[in-house]
Amino acid sequence: MDEEEQGKKPGRDKRMRALTAKFNSAKEWEDYCFRVHEPYLRSRHFRKWINEKGIGISNFSNLGKNEVRFIRLGIKDAIRAAKLHFKIYDNDSHAAKKAAGLADKAIKGSELLRMAIEKRICDKKEHADIFIFNSHIKSGNTTIRDGEALTYVPEGVMAFSFDPFTRYPRSFLRRRAKHEGLHLLGLNAHHEDTEVSGYSQGKPCVMRYNAPTSRLCRKCKDALECFWEGIEHATKR
Repeated sequence: MDEEEQGKKPGRDKRMRALTAKFNSAKEWEDYCFRVHEPYLRSRHFRKWINEKGIGISNFSNLGKNEVRFIRLGIKDAIRAAKLHFKIYDNDSHAAKKAAGLADKAIKGSELLRMAIEKRICDKKEHADIFIFNSHIKSGNTTIRDGEALTYVPEGVMAFSFDPFTRYPRSFLRRRAKHEGLHLLGLNAHHEDTEVSGYSQGKPCVMRYNAPTSRLCRKCKDALECFWEGIEHATKR
């Protein structure tokens, strides 16, 4: 979250910060990204939701339809960047909330993940889920809040937490959704977590912490393309 937009400490998507990984060439980077799908494909949920090609959005926050529309546009931007043909639709929020047993208090990420998977089993439908909350989300010792997000890539579950008393710029919502959508679609590392010889490390990129721009740099774009080439090669689809 940009300080100039919110007038407060920037928000961050809460992910384990890895030590910077260094690659000696673009070829070495591309080969790594081509192979990195292997642990994802071991998850039966990942295989199923990418085959179904559906992403459902459930809004439990104070964000209005127009604001949620910009989150949807950001997810569409991520899908387009990955050259995929996934569909986005609105979940039956009432049914989803009842099934998940969600309350207006801090939500445990692990519990949300478990309940989302249970609902898919009950509905006999596998897809990715995006949840939008006012509630804080607890993940280990970390609390996600105020424009931050948490994403479980293998299971295809993403959760945003927004402050009900904050008015978020639409550009922020779209940019933030694109950033997290790209995580969901395989870009698990942030831009600054890798250094690759042949790419400019200082390029603006939506995959930096806090998504300072909507632009996806060439290094991250190549990573995304190679990730899905590896998926296609491994699944023969």
